[in-house]
Amino acid sequence: MLLSVQNTRRVAVPMLWRHMNDGKQRGQRQQLNQKYPIRTQIVQQSTAVHVKPPNVDNKSYVDILDAEWQQALPYKAIPGLTRFQMWRGFMKGGDFANLSMNDLLLKCRERFGDIYRMPGIFGQPPSIVLFNLTDFEKVYRTEGVWPVRPGGEIILHYRSSRKDGFFNETMGLTAHGEDWGKFRHAVNPILMQPKNAKLYMEPMQKVNSEFIQRIRDIRDPVTLEVPDNFISDINRLSFESVAVVALDHEFGLIRKNPDSKEARLLFDSLTTFLNALYDFGVKPSLYKYIKTPSYRRFEKSMDTIFDITNRYANEALARLERNPAKAGQERSVLEKLLKVDRKIAIIMAMDMLMAGVDTTSSALTAILLCIAKSRQKQQKLREELLKVLPHKDEHFTIENMKNLPYLRACIKEALRIYPLAFGNMRETGADLALSGYRVAKGTRVFMTSNMLLNEERFFPRAQEFIPERWLRQQDEAMTESEQLMADNLNKFIYLPFGFGPRSCVGKRIVDLEMEITLSNVVRHFQIDFNYSTDNAFANHFLNVPQIPLKFKFTDLNY
Repeated sequence: MLLSVQNTRRVAVPMLWRHMNDGKQRGQRQQLNQKYPIRTQIVQQSTAVHVKPPNVDNKSYVDILDAEWQQALPYKAIPGLTRFQMWRGFMKGGDFANLSMNDLLLKCRERFGDIYRMPGIFGQPPSIVLFNLTDFEKVYRTEGVWPVRPGGEIILHYRSSRKDGFFNETMGLTAHGEDWGKFRHAVNPILMQPKNAKLYMEPMQKVNSEFIQRIRDIRDPVTLEVPDNFISDINRLSFESVAVVALDHEFGLIRKNPDSKEARLLFDSLTTFLNALYDFGVKPSLYKYIKTPSYRRFEKSMDTIFDITNRYANEALARLERNPAKAGQERSVLEKLLKVDRKIAIIMAMDMLMAGVDTTSSALTAILLCIAKSRQKQQKLREELLKVLPHKDEHFTIENMKNLPYLRACIKEALRIYPLAFGNMRETGADLALSGYRVAKGTRVFMTSNMLLNEERFFPRAQEFIPERWLRQQDEAMTESEQLMADNLNKFIYLPFGFGPRSCVGKRIVDLEMEITLSNVVRHFQIDFNYSTDNAFANHFLNVPQIPLKFKFTDLNY
């Protein structure tokens, strides 16, 4: 139930400086007490909530938010960068010039604390960066039925600027408001229903079997190591796995045509697209006013992605229209989307490829690195898998994959150690008191949940790969005194696929691909990585592998 915004009223507000517990914040509190004395002022009670905490009714939660709002510091008291500092910092020789997005956020955290402002420059809105779990929860629980997720403005700008008007009817997954709501309403029943996973289980396994053979084809016959550009093969696997769902088509990139120039062009364009999310979404840019050289490169990459995916999507749709599923035959995901709306089917195929290839490649790399560096965990996983499928030539089904808790724990732990991105973004759906400051509805916030996943206060022995921490019952070999998670750990710290209505629409597809790939590789090979994993990933908006991935794959005999 979405409650209505309450009326503005005049009240006397004592400024109680809460959430300021460390030394730095106490000093700041004393300064602010002098600058903002207790006074009578206009305040607006916080807007209503969409998802309330457990055991708290809606009215009580609104009352809590109102009380916090009335007692909070004003927005302008939030520490942060000035516009000049932001602009100068990204110039040549500036403090932020060569920093990744994560390093930028951490550097500002050291300077300002767990909440700070980043000013908007050249048409960008100002943002608030949050490192407080309690703040994340408030933002998510008040996001409303049509949550606004910033960060895709550059995509919206490109799509709305296309002269052919292709995206006039819908902007796809990057849309906001009613447009986004209608799009998700159309695709959710097809992509997020567990029963539809069987539609892509078999084609994914076929692609995965080719990947296993590809490893045997390219590894050194003496060292059994794959070439240092193995990420290219992981990219092909990710692309093929997404494409069989999005386009109902196998491209043969894994073994038949791995050196396809068109595929290389598409992968390069996807990389340019992902880098642009940081370059245009966080860094100062004039792209909204003039077509800068960097924007022209982005525009060219988007044209390439559009042309290739649009052509293949239309070919797939024409093929399905010529040869529709017969009576009683299960339709593919693409055919189901086609029955809903042709334009939606094409745009969904594009968005799946744009969002699914690099993210899945990074996730698979993270998983393989963790497993390769832990033989004991790898063997434990292998034993679980062989109980379900004792023979290499057997395939998984939806049924026999249900009871594989250690497999899923390994994947969760790998994505904790090597998260895909800094966290998530939202526009606040209500007036909220965040870390003791007033943040009005409609403010852009960065929630850096994934940057907290390696902190000991939340995950003891945080640098170690311990899948057992995700199991309901800890392994018998572990002593009772060992604690692998903080007590009553806030669930909003680990959200690899987002939260709520705006969570990743392709979650089930990516989950299945990670599970099938890890399972098959572990069943066929002993995996080792005899090199350092320091700085394994480079960070832009997404974390991407940057070290040579010379995995050693030794065949297993059983």
